[in-house]
Amino acid sequence: MYSKRIIIDIETCPINLDGYFEKEEDEKLKLLNPIDSKIVAIGLRFQEKNYVFSEKLGSESKILELFWQKLKEIKTENKAIPIIGFNIISFDISFLTTRSLLNNVKIYPFSLSEILDLRDKIHAYKYGKTRGKLKEIALILGQEILDVDGSDVSFFCKNKQFDLLEKYLEKDLEITDFLYKKIVDLDIIKIKKY
Repeated sequence: MYSKRIIIDIETCPINLDGYFEKEEDEKLKLLNPIDSKIVAIGLRFQEKNYVFSEKLGSESKILELFWQKLKEIKTENKAIPIIGFNIISFDISFLTTRSLLNNVKIYPFSLSEILDLRDKIHAYKYGKTRGKLKEIALILGQEILDVDGSDVSFFCKNKQFDLLEKYLEKDLEITDFLYKKIVDLDIIKIKKY
C-alpha cells in the first residue's frame, strides 16, 4: 500500500556558539540559516531502516559526503522513489545544497519534483506561516515523542552529546514515516498544488 520512499531530516547548529545561549529566541532563529549554521547530523530512512550521519563520524564535510553517497546508492537502484520530509523544501534541501557548496562536497543531483514535503500537503500548500510543527502534529495524532525539540540541538552540539542527537533525529525520521503513512491513508497525499 505504501510506496518505497526515502525520508530525510537534518539537524543544524550555529557555527559560533559564543553568547548563543544568552540570546533572545528571535535572535537565535535569525542564525538558523546555512550561512550562520552548520549541519551536525543528517538522517535518512529507507525501507524501515535509519541511517544517521553525525559529527561523531567527523567533520560537516564528512557527514555530507556520507549522506550523498548513501542517497546515490539508494537512488541508483530506485530512481523513481520520492524523497520525503517535513518542511524539507524550505529548510532541509536548502541547507544540504548550500552547506555542500560551502564545504566543496559533490552532491547527488535531484529534481524538486522528486521531493515530497509533508508540511505542504498537510497545509494544502498554504502560503505564509502556518502553525503545526512535526512534533505538535505527531502528539495530537497520539505518537510518542521525545521531550526534546530543535532548540535542544545546539546544547547537544556544545556538549558533544552525539548519542542524544542521533536518538532525537531517529525519532523524527520515524515520526515523519508515520505521518507519511497517515496522509496516504487519508488521501491527503493526493492534494496537488496546481
